[in-house]
Amino acid sequence: TGVRAAFPDNLPRLYRRNGTLYVNGLYRHGFLIAPALARRAAAVLLEDRHFPEVMDEDSRQRRLA
Repeated sequence: TGVRAAFPDNLPRLYRRNGTLYVNGLYRHGFLIAPALARRAAAVLLEDRHFPEVMDEDSRQRRLA
């Protein structure tokens, strides 16, 4: 009880560690934003793209959250 899959800023995050891409922090809205985040995860893995709004902890969006 009282434990949700969210970061303190309530924003989702993609991050890589040791060759693994982690998709976390969807909270209770995951069913709404999962398709968009899945497309970004695929672009990261297949096209080596970078999305600062969900990959950089110090992005403007996170500072204002």
